[in-house]
Amino acid sequence: MKFWWVGALGALVLAGCASKQALVPQVQQGQAADGSKTVSVAPEKVQCSRPQCPVLAASWTSAKDGQAVLTIGLPYQQATVTGADFHFGSQEVVRVRSRSQTAPLAQGYPATAFDVPLRTVERIAYGPSSWVRVYTKGGASVDEAINSGEHGSRAFTAMHYFVTAIQTATGKGPSEGVNPGGLMDRLGMGRDDKSKNADLGS
Repeated sequence: MKFWWVGALGALVLAGCASKQALVPQVQQGQAADGSKTVSVAPEKVQCSRPQCPVLAASWTSAKDGQAVLTIGLPYQQATVTGADFHFGSQEVVRVRSRSQTAPLAQGYPATAFDVPLRTVERIAYGPSSWVRVYTKGGASVDEAINSGEHGSRAFTAMHYFVTAIQTATGKGPSEGVNPGGLMDRLGMGRDDKSKNADLGS
């Protein structure tokens, strides 16, 4: 009986460790054949509970240090993802349309990789309030929050880990004009309310 209790306790400890590990975004750092540094983060959901919840993943290489590949997927449906609009604060909109030559990892659901400025991913990682509208072939769209200001999604956390890993790899801070955020920003009273629109290609 004593041995059974010890074994059960050990199983619970291992299960607890596995649960904690699952909460941490899967960020991988490496080196390409040409010697350039690479960073990637596995797909994570934005803030919603329905099965068709958009997921975001990203990758980066120091060979193109000002650019990232942002992958947007939509589980449990068949239509191809054609683009997305990322909304920051009350007025700023960043449109993502430029398809990447980098193929997205096979996830078992439609996903499209887009070339974006690294600054765009930093905005997703640091934005005190943000949501995304994902477009699919045929004209349908899905709107979901990334960071409500009170609750951040797993995708929000994943992008934060991703850009932090890049900054560690390069020894550089955020891109010019990107605010990592302070108290006023987290309350939605920062510079995010400026009216800006950025078209990243079509």
